[in-house]
Amino acid sequence: MPFASIHFLFIFLPIVLAVYLLIPNRLWRNLAILVSSLVYIAWEDLAHLPVLLVSVVLNYLFGLWIGSALEKANPGKARKLTWLAVLVNLLILFFYKYLGFFGGILQTLSNGHILIENRALPLGISYFTFTGLSYILDVSAQVEKPERNLLYLASYLVMFPKLVQGPITRYKALREDISNPKVSMTDLAEGARRFIIGLGKKVILADSLRVAADSVFEADFSLMGAGVAWFGLLAYTLQIYFDFAGYTDMAIGVGRFLGFKLPENFNFPYISRSISEFWRRWHMTLTSWFRTYVFIPLEFARKKEKVLRQQSNLLIVFLLTGLWHGATWNFLLWGIYFGLVLAIEASGLAKVLKKLPKALQHIYTLLLVMLGWVFFRITDLGEWGGFLKALIGANGWQGEITLRTLNILFYFPIIILGVLFSIPLLQKFTSKAEASSRTLGIALDFALLGVFVIALVYILTTGYSSFIYAQF
Repeated sequence: MPFASIHFLFIFLPIVLAVYLLIPNRLWRNLAILVSSLVYIAWEDLAHLPVLLVSVVLNYLFGLWIGSALEKANPGKARKLTWLAVLVNLLILFFYKYLGFFGGILQTLSNGHILIENRALPLGISYFTFTGLSYILDVSAQVEKPERNLLYLASYLVMFPKLVQGPITRYKALREDISNPKVSMTDLAEGARRFIIGLGKKVILADSLRVAADSVFEADFSLMGAGVAWFGLLAYTLQIYFDFAGYTDMAIGVGRFLGFKLPENFNFPYISRSISEFWRRWHMTLTSWFRTYVFIPLEFARKKEKVLRQQSNLLIVFLLTGLWHGATWNFLLWGIYFGLVLAIEASGLAKVLKKLPKALQHIYTLLLVMLGWVFFRITDLGEWGGFLKALIGANGWQGEITLRTLNILFYFPIIILGVLFSIPLLQKFTSKAEASSRTLGIALDFALLGVFVIALVYILTTGYSSFIYAQF
């Protein structure tokens, strides 16, 4: 039941909001969140619902056990329980997401004597696992107190707005909202605005750009000129941003409907002037998770090492980041690619970049990011060479395949709109307009209503496509 679907917009969400707002008791409101989240999960993935429920109970029990050991001044026991809790969470993730990948490697090494099949992924398992791990690690570090109310913790772990694609939240950021859920008219108004903005990004921009990008990436690269290749890559660069950022906006909007303030996940990443800055602006909650729970502990554990410590730690983190995205070689190599670039920037390139004109810094960053999306989008490693050759003009600027033959020439206006909405210019204008004049604020709300109607027309006429990051 994607957010950009008729079922969600006109059946599920209205019923959930009506029930939630009619319930005055905070305990019952948490129960409403939990039940609605379980219904959402069951609608999409009933078969794996028990897996998530077992994981919830295990994280709840481990949190209590670790907290009890710390209260009794037994850090050794708490540390062992923490390692066990982390292992259990990772084993569940490994079994469903990575067993087939590593089984395939073993099958190759054993000449086919070992056969392990890929398994269907439980809904949102990567996000769900990282959320649970953050809770366990925070309790162990005494950053967070163990939650003794199972209903509160379960509501946090399976909350449907953030379950499928995040944002990845820490319990301390939502503890107050969960223990005392309140909804104001401001929450409802801001939630509606944010949700419509996300819906427009996903349905009007991302889904339109998907058609253009797919047309290019599914064509014969050997017959493709550089113009078409760059057009397709630009379309995908904008598509993946608006697809994921659109989901985040909708998730934050739904969270506001329920009185929760979910963290931001994007901050106009394509205006970055280095790859380091890009990863501070793109999927910010995932970057923050790896920085908090992997990079900083690695830096501390290896503090005596002086040679290439930071660089090797960055490479480890982004190898894991690539693996988190998917159990395939292209994601693994995509993570290594960004890890190497970040390691080079940390070795002195970042200082050199700051001395260059801002325009060159932007060009450097965009080129490397777009090159990274080639590795992300094309899952068959054997196809990388053909597309990269097309990009650098090995087949000329215009090959046998053109925008006209692919019937995607008319997507130029969508590309232009995508570029405009990927920079903060329009956001700054609307913020100033709302602050300076109430009339302009009302006009902008009517404009958003128009966006909602247009998005509905798109959904009704073309259907909806799944979110790119939902597969992770």
